[in-house]
Amino acid sequence: MKIRRVKVTTVIALVILVIVLLMAICPQLLATYEPLEIDMQHKLEGPSAAHWLGTDEFGRDLWSRIVYGARATLSVGFGAAGIALLLGVPLGLIAGYFGKTIDNVIMRIMDAFQSFPSFLLAILLITIFAPSVTTLIFTISVVSFPIFARIVRGNVLSLKNREFVEATRAFGAKSPYIMFRTILPNCISSITVEFSLLAATAMLIEAGMSFLGLGIQPPEPAWGSMLFYANQYINQSITYIIVPTVTIFLVVLSVNLLGDAMRDWFDPMKLK
Repeated sequence: MKIRRVKVTTVIALVILVIVLLMAICPQLLATYEPLEIDMQHKLEGPSAAHWLGTDEFGRDLWSRIVYGARATLSVGFGAAGIALLLGVPLGLIAGYFGKTIDNVIMRIMDAFQSFPSFLLAILLITIFAPSVTTLIFTISVVSFPIFARIVRGNVLSLKNREFVEATRAFGAKSPYIMFRTILPNCISSITVEFSLLAATAMLIEAGMSFLGLGIQPPEPAWGSMLFYANQYINQSITYIIVPTVTIFLVVLSVNLLGDAMRDWFDPMKLK
C-alpha cells in the first residue's frame, strides 16, 4: 500500500492558516491590545516588547489590528468562494449533463456575467450598496460563480459517456443520482483547486477594495485599509507597511499551497 507523503510547504501553509483561523475565531485570546485603542505617545513606533509589530499613526497596536482584521479577510475569501461554488457547480452539472438547449441557455447566461470586467463590476456593486463584509462576499461571488460553472461543465462533458457512468445508467439510476453521486465526485480535484484560487483572489480583492476605501470601513481593522494608511507614512515607519503586506502575502500563498495539496490528495494518480 502506497503512502502519501506530505510536503513541508503544505505543513507550513496549514499551520499558518490554522493560526489565522484562530485569529478570526477568538481574536481576544491572541491580541495584546484592543484594536481601536489609541496611544498618541507611541505612534509609528517599530517592534518592541510592548508592541510586537509596532504601532500605526494613532499608536494602535499593529499585531492586535492584524489579529482582528483576520476575521473580515477570511470571511470574504471563503464566504465568496463558497457561495460561488454553490451557485456554479449545479449549473455546470446541469449544462454539461443535459447539453443542447439547456447547455446553450446556461452558458449564454454565464457569458453575460463574464462579459463585464469583474473588478469594475465589483466596484459598481459596492458603490450601489454600502461597503461591508456582506457586500464584498455577495459582489465577489456574483462575478466569480461562472468560473465554477465552466470548469464543472467541462469535466461533465468528458465524463458523462465514460464506462462507469454508462454502467450506473444501465442499473436504472436517475439523472440526479448520476450527476451528484457518480460524476460530481470525479470533479472534486478541479473544484478544490478553483475554490482555493478563488478564495485567495477574493482575499486580494477585499484588500484592494479596502485600500481604495470601498471595503471594510475605518476604524474597523482591515488589512487592505492598513496598507492604504501605511503608504502615507512609509518614510516614518517602514514596519507599518511591511506588516499587512507580508500578512496578506503569507495567507494568500498558504491558501494556494493548501489547494494544490488537496488536489494531489484527491487525485489517485498522485499517490507516491
